[in-house]
Amino acid sequence: MEKGSNLIVVSAVLPIHIKKEDGRYTVHISPGGLVTALKQVLHKRKALWIGWAGSEKITPKMKNLIFEEGKKEGFLLYPISLTEREIDHFFNGFSNGIIWPMFHTFQYFCRFEPEYWKAYQEVNRKFARYIKSISTEKDLVWVHDYHFFLLPQYIENLGLKRKTAFFLHIPFPNPELFFKIPWRVEILKGMLRYDLIGFHTFIDRKNFLDCIDELVEGVNILSTEPVTEILYEGKKIKIGVFPISVDFNYYSSLSEKSEKSRFPFKDLKVILGIDRLDYTKGLIQKIRSYKRFLEKYPEFHKKVVLVQAVAPNIKKLPEYDQLKVELEHLISETNGRFGTPDWTPIYYYPRRMPFEDLINYYRFSDICWVNSIKDGMNLVAKEYIACQIENKGALMLSEFTGAAAELRDHACLVNPYDIEGCADALYRVLTKDSSKKELKMQRMREHIKHYDISWWGNTMLETAFGKKIIDFPELEEDIPLHELSKSF
Repeated sequence: MEKGSNLIVVSAVLPIHIKKEDGRYTVHISPGGLVTALKQVLHKRKALWIGWAGSEKITPKMKNLIFEEGKKEGFLLYPISLTEREIDHFFNGFSNGIIWPMFHTFQYFCRFEPEYWKAYQEVNRKFARYIKSISTEKDLVWVHDYHFFLLPQYIENLGLKRKTAFFLHIPFPNPELFFKIPWRVEILKGMLRYDLIGFHTFIDRKNFLDCIDELVEGVNILSTEPVTEILYEGKKIKIGVFPISVDFNYYSSLSEKSEKSRFPFKDLKVILGIDRLDYTKGLIQKIRSYKRFLEKYPEFHKKVVLVQAVAPNIKKLPEYDQLKVELEHLISETNGRFGTPDWTPIYYYPRRMPFEDLINYYRFSDICWVNSIKDGMNLVAKEYIACQIENKGALMLSEFTGAAAELRDHACLVNPYDIEGCADALYRVLTKDSSKKELKMQRMREHIKHYDISWWGNTMLETAFGKKIIDFPELEEDIPLHELSKSF
């Protein structure tokens, strides 16, 4: 790899965002598994991270604030401004109103508005122009998620030669679903301008290749292992499987510091649910299954509690408002029917759980229940495993998550649509021999420890660029903003 190469990371949002409150700017941590994973990989590395910072306009004062706050976390952050129309049409319209539901099998939520597609193209062009302004041919561009299917095409249209890698953090749909998108061919051809395309699972990669086979002419497969390599319009593209993970050692060390005395449910079996308010997470199905469990196995009344945390969704769509109303009605109904003065079957926490409390719940909960209808990976499952330092807990995991492809031999896999089956699975896990549960958790911990977030980042970067993350320069503690701009 040519000396002097820098890493440029592109995501829709930065790990921090700016809000104006009481006449002054305040910095907030951006939620989401993508941001969390990248923060762990890029910490203290001199990688330039480009994304939206939550504001229409970026003033010099805001830019300095973002830079200084990012540097505290070990990142070099460069914000891109988006207009109100771009925010609405690019994020809420195309990315979250078409791609997100379609790629998660909720096609009936899609709104195929031509204006959304136009905004999607415009924002991808805007990011391409920004990359041109701060990069050289030596630099490596690592792009993340479904917001940027067209980005490498627009980089090339500007006459730039950049090595690019792309990772999709959500599932890729089968042809039957993908073909419904009016701009399906343009999306695929845009993706085929990347040098490397990465997916969570082999099924995702197969779906992508099947779509290409049906819709794009002139694609030749050169090799299939260890990554698929294809030739299209004179360009070689690698297509690989890189299941994302968590920082195992970080979560394990935090778990060791957690205290049982702070755990609020010492005399109950605790079933833990940590989700975002989203129709993909199977929340309604989970509560219905738990309700059926209480009906079917009354001997567990006053012996279990479902702790369900539901973080708000930053996506401003009516579907999430409707979901919240339905979910809270069902929880209230279940608690009203089965609860007693000294026992509430569901402890509902309608906000993002404080991180210290989350670690505590991860360590001391008896079951973690991930019930997603469709999920690219689901890092909650892996965080829970990393915190299970005594191997006491069990994982109930939807078979429709990317994590199930890795953990199916030792997690209790469930079909979230099967209400009766989930209720019975919950009973089996609660009554399972403790030594068998410990062995299964031990095996999952060994897997996550080996295939951790460093493995993910290094494997993908090596495949794309021939470099590990440690090969990129470290971030100097005292680098000023004006000097940083000269180094890219």
